[in-house]
Amino acid sequence: MASGNCNVTMVNNTIVYNSTQTNGGGICTLYPGSTISGRNNIIFYNTSSDNTQYSSIGGGGASTLTYSCISQDMSGIGNIMDEPMFVNAAEDDFHLQDGSPCIDAGDPASPSDPDGTRADIGAFYYDQSTGVGGSVSPSMFEMFPVCPNPAFSGVTISCRAPQAGNLRIIIYDITGREVLVLIDQFTASGLCSVLWDGKNSAGQRVESGVYFCRCEFDGAAQSKQLILIGD
Repeated sequence: MASGNCNVTMVNNTIVYNSTQTNGGGICTLYPGSTISGRNNIIFYNTSSDNTQYSSIGGGGASTLTYSCISQDMSGIGNIMDEPMFVNAAEDDFHLQDGSPCIDAGDPASPSDPDGTRADIGAFYYDQSTGVGGSVSPSMFEMFPVCPNPAFSGVTISCRAPQAGNLRIIIYDITGREVLVLIDQFTASGLCSVLWDGKNSAGQRVESGVYFCRCEFDGAAQSKQLILIGD
């Protein structure tokens, strides 16, 4: 957040899975005189009260990024909205996979990456001379960390399906008892995100505590723990 007569320049940052109870899950300006600008940034998978990746509060100034990967449309040369394709976001590995749209997509005027190629978008570059950065099989099903965690109200649950198939997302309590089936349907390939509002199948708010979210896709399954905190 840039607050009050503060002008922030961001270059080659990766801002993901941040959560705020106010506006702008990734970046935000607060009060007149504050601005955020920069290039080569990834701003993705963030959550906020107004469901935005970038915003302003109290008359904050504009956020103007270029050559950046943002999951909310932002006018600016070189900006894209494609999924960044991290190596393994579930394990907090935010290096880029082979084939990521962020590779060689940074500002051409930026210094070259250490491998001598055009700047990549994000905090970690993909080394094209060695293939370091990692790769993930296109057939791999991936569940991302739930966000926010701990949560006071809703949590966002996201996964990526490698192809079209049957997807189930289920919430369990700490005893293993089913609380709610969030999704049970055929889904297209790509990113799928759903919000759990902290209620059970009867529409009642569940108690504070530890819960588990399980994503099942065509025989593959991954689970994440989450903590729900009461009002």
